[in-house]
Amino acid sequence: MIRKIFFSIIMLSQMATALGQVSVGEIQNSGNYLWGIGEGSTHRLADASALDHLITQITVQVESYFQGKLTEQEGSVKEFAESVVKTYSNVSLESALSMVLEERGNYFRVMRYISFDNLNNLFESRRRKIEAYVAAGAMAEKDLRLGDALKNYYWALALLQSHKDRDKITYNFDKKNSLLLLSALPDKMNDIFTDLHFQIRQVEDRCDENYKALHLLITYHGEPVDNLDFEYWCGNHYSNTMSVRSGMGLVEFLDAASCRLDRLKIRVEYAYLPKARYDLEVYQVLNNISIPYIDRSEFVIAIPVDDSKKKKLVKLEAKSIDFEQLNEIEEARKVRKTVMKVIDAIQDKNYAAANHLFTPSGLMMYERLINSGQVKVLPFADTLRLIQIDDNTIVRSVPMRFSYPKNHRDFIEQVVFTLNADQQIDAISFAISDKAIADIASRSDRFGSTEDKYHLISFLEYYKTAYCLKRLDLIAPIFADNALIIVGNVVQMAEPIDGMYARAGRRKVEYITQNKAEYLGRLMQVFNSNEFVNIHFEENIVKKVNGEDKVYGIQIKQDYYSTNYADKGYLFLMIDLSDSLQPKIYVRTWQPERNADGTIYGLSDFVIN
Repeated sequence: MIRKIFFSIIMLSQMATALGQVSVGEIQNSGNYLWGIGEGSTHRLADASALDHLITQITVQVESYFQGKLTEQEGSVKEFAESVVKTYSNVSLESALSMVLEERGNYFRVMRYISFDNLNNLFESRRRKIEAYVAAGAMAEKDLRLGDALKNYYWALALLQSHKDRDKITYNFDKKNSLLLLSALPDKMNDIFTDLHFQIRQVEDRCDENYKALHLLITYHGEPVDNLDFEYWCGNHYSNTMSVRSGMGLVEFLDAASCRLDRLKIRVEYAYLPKARYDLEVYQVLNNISIPYIDRSEFVIAIPVDDSKKKKLVKLEAKSIDFEQLNEIEEARKVRKTVMKVIDAIQDKNYAAANHLFTPSGLMMYERLINSGQVKVLPFADTLRLIQIDDNTIVRSVPMRFSYPKNHRDFIEQVVFTLNADQQIDAISFAISDKAIADIASRSDRFGSTEDKYHLISFLEYYKTAYCLKRLDLIAPIFADNALIIVGNVVQMAEPIDGMYARAGRRKVEYITQNKAEYLGRLMQVFNSNEFVNIHFEENIVKKVNGEDKVYGIQIKQDYYSTNYADKGYLFLMIDLSDSLQPKIYVRTWQPERNADGTIYGLSDFVIN
């Protein structure tokens, strides 16, 4: 189906504010400015020297803000002020205004200056960022995305330490009482840890082979956790980071000494320092200022020491998703048997034993799956759900752990198998979260039929899996030849075909032309240079275009991990599911953070004819 999509997003470029000329005398004598002067043989050296001098002056000013407000741990006011200013200077102070005072051959004399109003604006900007992280943490806590909640609360706490009004800033969590963040944020994090529960579901004890595995059930207020990271003590070092999925976590001991441990020590992640690299302010604060340690993040659990005390498998009770009218499958037993043969082959590492169960395309995905990392099937207590849609049978879902030799992070994914009418496995995908599924399944009939909703779920899982398995051949067909691509603050648009796209409005839009082939070429470079790619969808909002057309807009908060790169941001996809066998992405946008008004790009930014 050919669609005309009119792009109506207005991208505002950052414009330098035109200021009236200020005299040197006014800067130095009015008392309204802080300033520094530097000399050098080049303009760059003189400017850098002037900025260093300015930072010294700002440090003296900041010292006055923190007099009498420091803890013993934070040390002297002067040293603390220097640390605080560093977190600003590396982020914001490069924008301090510059003036050339003298230039003679190889001699330059430069002034850098900033008004007190602009200095206060830096603190005000940081206050707004603190409040934004607190709000994001509260929303994540409400949605039981505990990893996000802890990260956002901690980052807000870190930024708060560097604010001159840290002992005054409050936040209204319950719309009734404003709480002082300096004490409320640690309390919020500790409350989460207090209600977080780790339970040993099952023990694999093969210590004669120097191997022991503990399968964990992680819950919060009785609900399986779907967004949390932890490390565990191996006897002489901490493990890789383990990502919890659907309440499941795996602990493995690989030597005789650790096999004899009688206690499991777990440390829940909350600082997320690698992710902080993508917010330079947070990263600078975490690396320059002492932040309080949250000791309740550590858990100690007794490990059963003999057969009589081994834990029996505890069945996970996920929130039910109602697709009952799709579940009328006559040969369910045969379908389950097929999937169990694949599971046995993976567990026995005799992967080829299951090859005959796949179609050629399914076998290609299976081989990519088992070659994408070290794979381990986790206990699932026969919680498989079978769903019939069109001529396919979908089997959901088998939990598997993926680890990578060059990576310090392990992932748990719920693996979904799709069988064709001949009951051969035609596709493998990684499931989106139960919450994301429930968000779609709970929509009214006006949103779409049960089949429509499941097609949408399948598309999201297909999209995620294609990237995780680095399958360019799966990604290429789902992008329209002239799909709009927006990355950050730069618009990328394919050349118009038959008037398909037309930019509305007269305001200037800065964009770079990149056709589909160029986009896929870039993806190929990314895939080839990374041992693994993992995408995690933390939240999603799905809307439908008005009318009978099956055009949907999906806004997704996405965490992206790969061997040598990671980022976070917001993804928007406009997809057409009119042909469920050939879905098309007409628009793809990605932005590292929300817009200034808190929104992200979506259907309202496009007009479809």
